[in-house]
Amino acid sequence: MPVTNGHGNPKWTREETLLALDLLYRHDAPLDRRHREVITLSELLKGASIHPPERRRESFRNPDGVALKMQNLLSAVEPGRGLSFSKADKAAVADYPKARKEELAALANSLRASFVLHDGAEELPDDEVFVEGRWLTVRHRQRDQRLRQRLLTKLRGTELRCEMCDTLPPPLDREFQESRYEAHHRIPLAEAEQERETRVADMALLCACCHRTLHKMISRYRRWVSVAEGRSLLGRAP
Repeated sequence: MPVTNGHGNPKWTREETLLALDLLYRHDAPLDRRHREVITLSELLKGASIHPPERRRESFRNPDGVALKMQNLLSAVEPGRGLSFSKADKAAVADYPKARKEELAALANSLRASFVLHDGAEELPDDEVFVEGRWLTVRHRQRDQRLRQRLLTKLRGTELRCEMCDTLPPPLDREFQESRYEAHHRIPLAEAEQERETRVADMALLCACCHRTLHKMISRYRRWVSVAEGRSLLGRAP
C-alpha cells in the first residue's frame, strides 16, 4: 500500500482529482507508484502553480500520493474496493462516471495543457529534431532553449510578424526586434507522456504579449487554444 506521509499537504483540488480519475479510467485499475504514468502525473502536479510552495511538504503529490489517490477514487467508483474516499472524490466520480470517460479524457488533456508553463545557429531544416519533455525541476518542464533561436535563425532575411496579432516590430535593429518575439508550441507539450520530439516547424512565432494572452486563454477555457483560434478571439482574419 502506498505510504504518502502527506499530512499537512493541501487537499486535492477538483482539477487534480479529475486528472487522477482519468488515469484510473485509462488503465481500469489503480497503478503502482513506480508506474511511469503515475510518476508523470506526480511531476505534472508538482510543477503546477495551483498550491503555493510554502504550503507544500516534501511529500507533496509524490508518486505514493498519486497511487493512493487512485485507490481512493476506485472506492468511489466501485464501493467495497480500494480505500476510503472523500466527498470531493465522490463528486468527481458522480460528474464523470465510467460512461463519460472519453469526455473526461478530453477534459484531462485540456487540464494538462493549462498547466503548461511559459517557454522560456545556422540555417536549419524544418524537420530537425530536439528531444524535450523531461522534468527538469518541480516547476519547469524541460524545453530545449535552442528552439527559439533556431526559429529566429530560420526567419532571418524575412520580416518578423506575430502569427496571432500580425504586429510588426518597430524600426530597430534586428537584435532588438527579435527580443520582442517568443516561440510557442503549436501542439501542447503536456500531451507527451515523458518526452517528445519537437521540430522547428512545430513552433509559432508570437509577440510576448500574444504569447501570454494565448496561455491565459488556455487557462481560462481549460482546453488547448490554437494560434488560429487565438487570432479569431482577437478579431483577426484567418
